[in-house]
Amino acid sequence: MQINKNQLFVLIILFEIGSTTLFALGIDTAKQDAWLAILIAFFVGCGLLWIYTDIQKYYFEQHWGGILTAVLGRWISKPVILMYALYFIYIASLNLFDFGMSTVITVLPGTPIQVVLALMVMLIIYIVVFLNIEVLSRTAEILMPVFLFFLIAIYILVIVSGIFDFKNLLPVLENKAKTIMGTALFSIVNFPFGEMVVFLMYWHHMNSKQIIRKTSFLAFGISGVFIIISNIIIIAVLGVSVATIADIPLFHVIQKINIGNFITRLDPLGIVILFIGGFFKMVLHFYAGLILLQSLFKIAHNKWIIVIICISFWGFTYFHFPNVVFQRWVGLKVMIPYIHTIFQIIIPCLILLLLRIKCKKQTNQNEHGQ
Repeated sequence: MQINKNQLFVLIILFEIGSTTLFALGIDTAKQDAWLAILIAFFVGCGLLWIYTDIQKYYFEQHWGGILTAVLGRWISKPVILMYALYFIYIASLNLFDFGMSTVITVLPGTPIQVVLALMVMLIIYIVVFLNIEVLSRTAEILMPVFLFFLIAIYILVIVSGIFDFKNLLPVLENKAKTIMGTALFSIVNFPFGEMVVFLMYWHHMNSKQIIRKTSFLAFGISGVFIIISNIIIIAVLGVSVATIADIPLFHVIQKINIGNFITRLDPLGIVILFIGGFFKMVLHFYAGLILLQSLFKIAHNKWIIVIICISFWGFTYFHFPNVVFQRWVGLKVMIPYIHTIFQIIIPCLILLLLRIKCKKQTNQNEHGQ
């Protein structure tokens, strides 16, 4: 299985933007300066992406599990690989519940959430049993133009309809620099930018080693621009007070669009963004966790085992998250400041350090051997 640079490009854009543009990141602490916090977090995220791509270049044909085994050894790496597998699947579970709840709120009110979750898991089963990352990336190539067209259409319609109020973005830097920096480093870096760590599971499918970093940074940069613009629009249209308490702020923005009482009720635009973006973020995380479990326990691509894992995934998601309040609390107060930091920053930095030391030792040995 191989993917080309265009497929990697669209996968990263859909993954990074995902459903992120639906929400107002960092607004609870940075207020109207949240877009500045996102900008700072983006540049820090570039540093993390550089670390991830630097790790990959040492073992171009290995995914993250293989790299961990090569660096840490067979026995030490096993618990780390297992933790990463569970970590990726847990993020997928958070995304699945978020996706299901958003669908119930916006599209299928009154529908039991377990039904929506079951439909999504059935789609996941079809993808991981019968398809592969190559087919998924080709699907992303088809859907990305639609996704970006709808997102850009929302931006344009907001401006044309006259609901963009620049005053809601003022005063700039009203919050202390410490608050903005804290929001960037402890709330936004890990979500969504640090989630790029999952691509250590997919870069080895690239047909050219040289273009991994360039393509990844280009897609990452474009994603960052869209996330910042969406945040600015949400704040400018809704204001800080409304955007802070809104379940899905971008939907509230879309519902306000009214051009001559003719162009209105544009909820389908937000629904398309929700479905396409949320789907790829969820599937890429789940697939990564599944691959790690298969490699760790030497499980062949047995469709029945995969089906059992997927059903367990559905059951865990449904019973673990009793409501959206608990799900958001886990995501924002537990995963972002603590769990993400370990798996996105601490462990990759340690692995890169060990790789540098190992490479330097080999270089010295070769020089002495000569």
